[in-house]
Amino acid sequence: MTDDAPPPSRRGVAGLVGALDAGVYRVEGALVTIISLVMTFTVFLDIVFRAFATGESQLAAKLVTVLGWFGASEPQSMYPTLRDVVTPAVLVVTTFFTGWAVFVATRRRQRRPRPVAHGVAAGALAVGGAWAFTRFVVQVPSKWVCASLLLAGCVAYLVVSARRKAWLGVAIAGVVGGVGAWFCQYLPPQYIWSQELSLILLAWLAFLGASMATRAGKHIQVDALGRVIPKALQPWTRALGLMATMLFCAYITYLSYEHVFGPRGDYGSGEIRPATRIPAWTIIMAALVSFGLMTLRFLGLTLDALIHPRAPERELSH
Repeated sequence: MTDDAPPPSRRGVAGLVGALDAGVYRVEGALVTIISLVMTFTVFLDIVFRAFATGESQLAAKLVTVLGWFGASEPQSMYPTLRDVVTPAVLVVTTFFTGWAVFVATRRRQRRPRPVAHGVAAGALAVGGAWAFTRFVVQVPSKWVCASLLLAGCVAYLVVSARRKAWLGVAIAGVVGGVGAWFCQYLPPQYIWSQELSLILLAWLAFLGASMATRAGKHIQVDALGRVIPKALQPWTRALGLMATMLFCAYITYLSYEHVFGPRGDYGSGEIRPATRIPAWTIIMAALVSFGLMTLRFLGLTLDALIHPRAPERELSH
């Protein structure tokens, strides 16, 4: 994983602190990637399970409605045929040609021949893989499905990181795989928990993204006063602005700490989210971690602005 952060002159940190900040930034980037993948896959698994776990078909129901629009007599009587014949045929044909299209696109990008027989084989393989995957999701408890997919992804990421000698990625893959597999054992059999987990992860995704934006210098800067302040004073107003931002982040960090670990905080209350069985304090913990990191980063920027006063490099960024 590459470090796309700005150079040290913009970060305002150096030496050991800079290396530590860069390491934290890489960990944040890896966590954001993992969280995004987990959110995507859990919602996708929920959709697959809802679509195939019962004998009903939403596609057939929609077709019945459409037939009614065109004046078909007793369209409801056609529902069994649409469900048992038309819907499977549509899914098979769509999956087949999707697999064929992926094969053609891959060969075209590689500038290699695209034999029709190989395209047919790719389409057939896509149909067989899709059928096996849906059976796996519907018949196997969700904890084993999620644990299997998580471990497979972590092993793949670990192998790639090891080949690149990215040992931080190896460590992250090992930790996420172990913790994730342990957490999966407490999931309910079906996927009623997927939406709740996605919302919890969305909170972490947003707050970690805010922390990363701060480190990369992408936070919003209001430049209304900068347009009227003399240039000679702009370096000091920049330092004061960074200090005010740091104090605000520190205040939010304090409020988040009180919300989690205070006398009436979520940690002491022992509240558990109903679907995922995750402690409720883990949600606000995202704000505590994120604003704590932002406080430290703005502290470094403030000290740098006071020690090396200079005018803002740009008036507004987002």
